[in-house]
Amino acid sequence: MMRLRKLKLQVVTAQGTYGTRIEFPDGLVIIRADNSLGKSTCFTSILVALGMEAMLTTNQTDLPLTPSVLEKLQTANGWEEVIESAVYLEIENTRKERLTVFRQLRGNRDKNLIGVWYGGALSSTVDCEYRDFFVNRGGGASREAGFHRELARFLGWNLPQVATFDGSESPLYLQILFPFFFVEQKRGWSSVVPIVPSHLRVRNPHERAVEFLLSLDAYKNAERRQELELELSQHQSAWTQTVKITKENANQVNGSVQGISDTPIVMWPPEVSPSFMVPIKNMWVSIQSRIEGAKSTLRDLIELEIPRVEQIASEAESELTTAEDEVHRDETIVARLLEFVRFEESELASMNNRLRQIEEDLVRNKDDRTLRSMGSEKLKTLNSGECPTCHQSLQDSLLPLADEQGVMTLDQNIAFLEQQRRTILGVIGEARASIEARNQQILAIRSEIANKRSRVRALRQTLISDGRLPSAAAIEERLRLEHEIERLEKAFDSFENSLLQLGKTAKELRRIRSALSALPKQNTSQSDRDKISRWSVLMQEQLGQYGFGSFQPNEVQISDDQYRPKHDGFDLPSSISASDLIRTIWAYLMGMMELAREYSIDHPGLLVFDEPRQQSAREISFRELLRRSAKSKSHEQQVVFFTSEEPNLLRQALDGLDYKLHDFGDEEKVIRPMYD
Repeated sequence: MMRLRKLKLQVVTAQGTYGTRIEFPDGLVIIRADNSLGKSTCFTSILVALGMEAMLTTNQTDLPLTPSVLEKLQTANGWEEVIESAVYLEIENTRKERLTVFRQLRGNRDKNLIGVWYGGALSSTVDCEYRDFFVNRGGGASREAGFHRELARFLGWNLPQVATFDGSESPLYLQILFPFFFVEQKRGWSSVVPIVPSHLRVRNPHERAVEFLLSLDAYKNAERRQELELELSQHQSAWTQTVKITKENANQVNGSVQGISDTPIVMWPPEVSPSFMVPIKNMWVSIQSRIEGAKSTLRDLIELEIPRVEQIASEAESELTTAEDEVHRDETIVARLLEFVRFEESELASMNNRLRQIEEDLVRNKDDRTLRSMGSEKLKTLNSGECPTCHQSLQDSLLPLADEQGVMTLDQNIAFLEQQRRTILGVIGEARASIEARNQQILAIRSEIANKRSRVRALRQTLISDGRLPSAAAIEERLRLEHEIERLEKAFDSFENSLLQLGKTAKELRRIRSALSALPKQNTSQSDRDKISRWSVLMQEQLGQYGFGSFQPNEVQISDDQYRPKHDGFDLPSSISASDLIRTIWAYLMGMMELAREYSIDHPGLLVFDEPRQQSAREISFRELLRRSAKSKSHEQQVVFFTSEEPNLLRQALDGLDYKLHDFGDEEKVIRPMYD
């Protein structure tokens, strides 16, 4: 929810202070003044106070306000030079919390700096917490010091990330949402659907805005579909990679894997169980059979061959002792290396955590430097009670600095943090290289241990032989069999691990495809279609009430995909009258607000129209718009009209309605002398 509560526009000249104050209760609020007397300036100043000038202009240099608040003001005493000017706006959210924003329009303060009091600074004399924020800078919608991030937080909006034309993502900017409840006079009445800023480079901004304001599932469904499709692609790639590794592993022992699909499947295990076949002579047998056959042959050789070792016993014992010592020594080295790796990995994690802290500090300090350069003196980083570099608590009772000492400036602190970042990045790179080198060393030593253990087994076997020396062929055959068994068992273990991985991947693929099937084909859910259907009915009711005459009001429908008014499935034809175009805009935006009375959606329950009676819309049409708008009070909503309607006709149209009227008269300017 968002409610306007108080507006104060102040212009300081050499001859005195001028300005205006306007209060905004719930319900229908009308600000009436003749043309060119400052009425639209008040409307524009509200948008400028909220940093929404992108709705009015793409010019980032000058604010889209009249010269009367920026350069020269025409007063009863003639033209006066504007020395300073500012706008103050008090708003309220669903929790009845108030926020007062302040923006200097002319003066020494940077125009892109917005001050915020956390409370009703225009309504109360109680001191409120104050902070400065920036707009029209990178990060204004996402960084802690960005005003639009803070405004979205105050309104309770969790803005989604949306796709941009450069392929990246950005927040759904508030400048895209506000045209749905603020209609300005110059461009706002020229199109059936709100005109949103194009320079923000958001794809399909109209659709994304409607989906957010109406809390539609469509965007969530589209986002969920994209996430699932990405997951699907990743698991499909994992399947392909696992199959590739499995086949390469089989090739290492001249084997062949059968029963595994090259394309991903969801049913696991398959009807024909996967098998790992290896050749033996002119036959193919399972790798399990080959391993068992090799082990049986090796056992027979060991049992049959009992060599004499009298001549080599001493030498064999010495070599066995040496080999066992070397194995023990290498195992000790591996244990130590593993300890070093664990220690270095722990240190690396600490350094990565420190790097994140430094990068967060850099962002905060740079934001503060931006605020300082814009004139702010309220910097959170410098008043947080902790060191911005090491995050230790700072006490107020610190001893005074010596004369030759001084506190680092923001620029010095940023330079110091950047130097720290470069240093830690270098240390992290060295640590990763060291860990990788140690892991490679561990693998090499373990391979040596395996070879030495094989030699130890051979020496032990020799020493227990009781007489006959084995032939060279017998020894070679025994060693070959041992090596073959080791290779085959390693390949079989890898094959079984691959089957486990494929089973997990198949399960994930089944889950993802089931989730994709559960999503609606056109992204919009039944709940979405119910909302849009009701929105269409509310729009049709109003078109009939306002005297829409281009064709039957019930022939106008809001589409389920683009959320635009359609006639016979197409956009409204250009042949409709200009006054019917205005009636359609009223009905479209008012219907969206009225939908918030029946559904829990993110629409703020606010409409602000500048000169709603465009194109000489008939008086009866405008009267019915006022009657429809006056109902907003009973629903705790707010409709604000800035109009130059003739006073007598306006009061006749308002007869019997509940409203608040600020009538500035026929000739008096809205910006007038202020005495307090």
